[in-house]
Amino acid sequence: MSGYKIRLLLYTNTETWREIEIPDDVTFFQLDYTIKKIFGFKGYHISEFKVPEEIPEEEAVDLNSIVEIIEHGDFLRTKISKLLEKHDILVYEYDFGDGWEIIVHKLEKTDYKNKTALITDYKGKYNPRDDIGGPFVFDEIMEVIDDEEDLEYVLDEYGLTKDDLDEMNFENTYKKGSRIRLNDMRVISLN
Repeated sequence: MSGYKIRLLLYTNTETWREIEIPDDVTFFQLDYTIKKIFGFKGYHISEFKVPEEIPEEEAVDLNSIVEIIEHGDFLRTKISKLLEKHDILVYEYDFGDGWEIIVHKLEKTDYKNKTALITDYKGKYNPRDDIGGPFVFDEIMEVIDDEEDLEYVLDEYGLTKDDLDEMNFENTYKKGSRIRLNDMRVISLN
């Protein structure tokens, strides 16, 4: 069995990323679930995966020019290998109002024998949160995280509390070596 080593980079000014290993036969539904779990999103909003255009003769992509989209309705029937065999970068967008973007960067193909997503590394102690106003507000909170007075002011300004900040703390839930179960992802047909 094989898989992918993937870096999930939150597209903000605050350097926040998570690295995972994941089997290559999972669907975008399972990857979507994994990303939401790792970044603390509750799943209140719709999401999609986009393939950005590669810039010819450069080792870069144009995040504003999209060549293919996997919409939420196609997550169950589309395996991640369909895109990750051809592309190294995908853009995951969650909550079109707040506009959270996560760069899904395939680092390498691996010999992965597990049916879980494995967190292998991370940077950034805090996760974003549903409905706080998007990357701008997240960055504003992270800028003052170590200044008690400014932090209290910013949290109050956005209607957040210290309990909300505790919920955003990635390290309260995960660490290197944590696993996210994928085999429990069942869809029940009502027909």
